[in-house]
Amino acid sequence: KISWLCVPFEVRRKECEVIMEERVEEFLSIEDEFFHLDHENKIAYMELEFETPKEIFDFNAVTKIPLINDDFMDWIKYVLDMAPRKYSIDISISFGNMDGYSSEYLKNVFLKNSVLEFKRMEKRVSKKNHIAVWLIILGVLLLISTIFLTGFWKEDGVIKQVVTYILDIATTVTIWEGLTILVVDSTERRSQMKNILSRVKSIRFQKL
Repeated sequence: KISWLCVPFEVRRKECEVIMEERVEEFLSIEDEFFHLDHENKIAYMELEFETPKEIFDFNAVTKIPLINDDFMDWIKYVLDMAPRKYSIDISISFGNMDGYSSEYLKNVFLKNSVLEFKRMEKRVSKKNHIAVWLIILGVLLLISTIFLTGFWKEDGVIKQVVTYILDIATTVTIWEGLTILVVDSTERRSQMKNILSRVKSIRFQKL
């Protein structure tokens, strides 16, 4: 048995490259192990099964048409995260018993719930944006206060250092938190819902 150390370096290097290529290929194609993917047309086919449509409805609220529960909407968002990027998604929702609901009716309920969720998210984003703006304004005021304090407080001492240190921290935290909400959180929330509306190529509700 030949020791690995006795194998010429160039041979070992090529064998390592082959192993790495196999691992990279396996990593890039891991979705194929779980889902049916049409790589030619860039479509990911996802399936979900329930006993009845009532499992995806939220009946705690009395509404004209059923509200879809949060668990189902979370699964849709999860599908978007799991599918490869730039792939549109074909979703099939199957039920053991349709309970008298038609496929078109269920699809219409889903689409209207999606629009409603988008409007709710827009309201939440708008509210958080207002909070972010006020945090930034507060941060700017604290910054101005720090500048005036260091300019007019001529005497150096422990108290001045402590007050200045606290104002510096408060300024940094408020401005940073405001910018995070305004830029990162708002963008993420909007992109999640827009992904649902744009990437879902087709959704079907059918009997098993």
